[in-house]
Amino acid sequence: MSRTRALLVLAVITAIGGALRFYNLAWGAPYYHFHMDEHYVFAGADLLRVSMRDAALSGKFFMYGPLPMYVLNGIRWVYEGLAHPIALNVHQDQITYMVLGRALSATFGTAMIPLVYAIATRVSGRLAGLLSAAFLSLSVLHIRDSHFLSVDISMTFFCMLTWLALMRMAESGSLRSAVVTGMTFAAAIICKYTAVFMAVPIAVAHFFSPLRPSSLQPFAAWRRWVLRGLVPVATSIVTFLVLDPMVWQYFDKFLFDVRTQITEPHTGGVQPIWLAHFVNLPSPRLFWFTNLLWWGMGPALEVVSLAGVLWLLARRTRPALLAATVPIAYFAVAGSTQAPFIRYAIPFIAALSVSAGVLCADLVRNPKWRLPAAVGTLLVLGATAAYAAAYMNIFRQPDARVAAARYLRQELPYGTKVLVEPSQNIPPIGSYFYATDFNRDYVVWGPHEERFDWLRMYGLDTYRYLYDRRPTPDEKRSYIASRLALVDWIVMDDTYVQWYNHLPAAEYAVMQQHYKDLFDGRLGFSLEKTFKVYPSLFGYEINDDSSEFTFRLFDHPRVYIFKRTTG
Repeated sequence: MSRTRALLVLAVITAIGGALRFYNLAWGAPYYHFHMDEHYVFAGADLLRVSMRDAALSGKFFMYGPLPMYVLNGIRWVYEGLAHPIALNVHQDQITYMVLGRALSATFGTAMIPLVYAIATRVSGRLAGLLSAAFLSLSVLHIRDSHFLSVDISMTFFCMLTWLALMRMAESGSLRSAVVTGMTFAAAIICKYTAVFMAVPIAVAHFFSPLRPSSLQPFAAWRRWVLRGLVPVATSIVTFLVLDPMVWQYFDKFLFDVRTQITEPHTGGVQPIWLAHFVNLPSPRLFWFTNLLWWGMGPALEVVSLAGVLWLLARRTRPALLAATVPIAYFAVAGSTQAPFIRYAIPFIAALSVSAGVLCADLVRNPKWRLPAAVGTLLVLGATAAYAAAYMNIFRQPDARVAAARYLRQELPYGTKVLVEPSQNIPPIGSYFYATDFNRDYVVWGPHEERFDWLRMYGLDTYRYLYDRRPTPDEKRSYIASRLALVDWIVMDDTYVQWYNHLPAAEYAVMQQHYKDLFDGRLGFSLEKTFKVYPSLFGYEINDDSSEFTFRLFDHPRVYIFKRTTG
């Protein structure tokens, strides 16, 4: 295939991938609390406009890197210069702000497609590049997360940019490629610290450098080679410290956030309730293959891409070995977590798209395997495309939480007494629905919290009090009964139902029995209405209830509305 034709096909693939990523970015806006990671990035960016100190000292700020926040603030500055200042207590301005941020993720997600093409082309030619780009453009998890301003897409983009740069470093060993590699590596880390895994491919690339001495003598040649290998290291450190000065200016806060929000939760040091659905997970590492990749890219593409990693190792060329290093290094680092959220598979899927493209291209070019390989490749592409089209139903339909909020607004009279749980996925009620304020926390926290906002809301503290092991079972039952007695309706989503279902029955039997009794109608309430959207194509739904919980939680949770049936 000629270069011109390949680039034309790549342009079509990128356009398709871009259309999927940019489609309906205003979906679910302006209720930015729905996706907690997106919430922290938006809030951090807004704080950075006021003061670096205020941002750095805010809760959980260093959980993520600030580079996407910087870029968002730059985009906002341009928009406000061309249009008008964005007021984050004005409904339409909040939607605009969310779309600007999400457009950043969609842009990084789309730009990743030609990057993958360039990487795979260096491994096995233009056909491999085009197939890799097509696989990535249709990968559901990348499409989904490009609709949110979280840091995983931007980190993965800079990881792919680092990958391309280090391949050039392995080919030429030039100082320029080493400097570029270090700068892009730092940019990835300033998005999310998990990008540190790219240090392994960088080291391998330097080992493959043509400037590596071929004999033990002279020693000076080895010294020059080692010093040259420190160039990307030094460049990345300097770039990191310059672009993220808050790390060294507020180092104690940085260490605190990293320890409490990253290290301890993901190594099992602490067990906050938002990790409850991983408590009874038999094998977190195996879960990546039986669940994260299965739902994140589809089973057909998963099988081909994993076989492609083995194929890269069997190829034994330097570009192929270097390409195999990236997914292996990532899984070695990220796979050690005790909390394998599905968004962690985003860099893994990008790397596996390359291995899948190379395998399919090599088999298609083999005369003995050409026909079955071509048919198999088309089937994998077709299955992946169908899954992507089905998933777009999530963004075509009204968000279940917003649909539930409209129902509550229409059906429940002013002042109705409602029990709610402290969840970010509760349908927006009262002013949260019709007069959203970006800086207000609408969650009803605390064991005895009450809030009157169109409806009279009473909190059921499933987040702290009922999760706490210190109150006795009788105290918890009494507390639940006292809250139920206050209300005529219950509005909840499946967040805590799912979490408590995975916790040990010996310690959390009260809550498990509470939910069972509620759904069975034994508490004097009946299920009046359920709101839920599934991936769907041509009327056929894909039931993804067995997927990792946050795969559903952030964009298509289930909402329940119960009505009292007895006095």
